[in-house]
Amino acid sequence: MEKERCLEATTLLLNAVRQEKQAQADQLLAIVSLAQNYSATMGTTIDDDLLDELVEDTAPGGSLGTCEISEFAAMELGPLLGCSPARARIVLFETLNLHYRHPSLWVAVQGLTLDAHRARKAAGKLGALNPETADRVGRQWARQQHRLSWQGAINLCDKLIVAADPAIAAEREARQLRDRNVQLWEPHEGTVNLTAKLDVLDAKYINVTISELAGILHRKPEYTNVALDVLRSKALGIMAHPAVALAMLQGALQQPLVGDPGDGAVEGDQEWTTGTGIAAAGVVDPATGRINSDPRVCLGHTCGTITVPIAKLQPRVQVYIHLNTDGTADIEGVGTVAVATLREVLDGKQVKATPVIDLNTIPAEHQYRPSHRMREAAFLVFPKEAIPFSNRNSRGLDLDHTSSYQASCRDPQTKIGNLGPVSRRPHRAKTAGFWKCQQPSLGKLLWISPLGFRYIVDKDGTLRLE
Repeated sequence: MEKERCLEATTLLLNAVRQEKQAQADQLLAIVSLAQNYSATMGTTIDDDLLDELVEDTAPGGSLGTCEISEFAAMELGPLLGCSPARARIVLFETLNLHYRHPSLWVAVQGLTLDAHRARKAAGKLGALNPETADRVGRQWARQQHRLSWQGAINLCDKLIVAADPAIAAEREARQLRDRNVQLWEPHEGTVNLTAKLDVLDAKYINVTISELAGILHRKPEYTNVALDVLRSKALGIMAHPAVALAMLQGALQQPLVGDPGDGAVEGDQEWTTGTGIAAAGVVDPATGRINSDPRVCLGHTCGTITVPIAKLQPRVQVYIHLNTDGTADIEGVGTVAVATLREVLDGKQVKATPVIDLNTIPAEHQYRPSHRMREAAFLVFPKEAIPFSNRNSRGLDLDHTSSYQASCRDPQTKIGNLGPVSRRPHRAKTAGFWKCQQPSLGKLLWISPLGFRYIVDKDGTLRLE
């Protein structure tokens, strides 16, 4: 009986997998059709006096050989997929590459013999090759990828690209070096993932320093039973305060000597062996038997003398924290955490409280550019970019007037309730009249796309209206 139920379950599962493959194939068809036919000016009368930079532009949607698409296509597609416009541009690039440059893979996806997500990702990577080579390598990849995991299949694609055009390896590596970056990702339960793309030597140096600092922490009684991964995480945080990290590394060298003067250690002279096994140079203090750093003698990567109190050397960082009445706290860019977690996060940090901004006390302003206080208030109303499904932090973005600013109007127009942080392309789309925007109430924007889809955007996210 149990075996029969399991077989029934597997039949149901395999049917669901097939339906999912069909849905993915249909989705790719729809994306290609939308990209081919989309124009933000559909049904819109274009003002002849509109500035050239506000007119809709077109560009290839993928690599060489793909069709040209509207620059605003991703703005329409993203909310329909429930993703940001930036992510939608990647989806368009990969999908159009798959359709135009890899006909055999496209047919396999539509025939449900090739996973759509794998094929789309591979087509995006193969965009570095000319169309003929890309199609040949794509077919070679398709014959082998089904025996590999997702990551294995993508790694195989990278390997085949290099084999097909060895010169492409240097070009891609150069591009990767140009794309070096450090990113903070979405917060989760009081923590944030940090990723970095570094050159190999910088990564080695950082890894060694993290290991050294983690080892120093481990020797402290309060950290003896803490997992190594946690200590490495704390060590990276310590590296944000270079003076603190340097003081810890120097302090670790001040260990009792392995021998005594009778074993070859010369009191009052230089010594090269410490109890930690780290080679160092210093002067023995007769009273303590420890090595005192001599500013005239370099201790390798720890040389230097710190004379200012460490607390004063910690860099300043502005963090916006909002305490709630339910025992939680909202940390901008991090998320909501329990007050107990907040205490641990702030432990040892110098904190300066800033006055709370009461939105009801922010007066409207006559000038076009909002004051600093007005900007701070607007960022509190919209912590994220105020367009559908955007994940961009609002700080640093332009503040757009929901109802266009009229210089001839005598009433103050720059005010909370008529501002929203947006990046340049959505700003242009709204200014040109392709996208419509209203703010029916404070902190709530209604966006209407060129195709008539309506979205409500507020601090809690995006809601598509049926």
